Amino acid sequence: MSDYWTIEYRNIAGSPRSVRIEEDSLMDALSVFNTQKATSGFDTPLRMTASYGVNGQSYIFTLDGRYAVPRRV
Repeated sequence: MSDYWTIEYRNIAGSPRSVRIEEDSLMDALSVFNTQKATSGFDTPLRMTASYGVNGQSYIFTLDGRYAVPRRV
């Protein structure tokens, strides 16, 4: 099984949503997220969580919008 990212966002109506994208890197997952029909066309803050971690620590990143710079939490 490949690595995946869980991306939490709000849809165009403001409802909380999440999507799982199977990509190895944050930027690849974000690229797929931005090109999917159901998740494109609106700007939203994002929270991206990696499926893997080191010593039980997860990798979590937040973005102010889909085109913002990722910040590790």
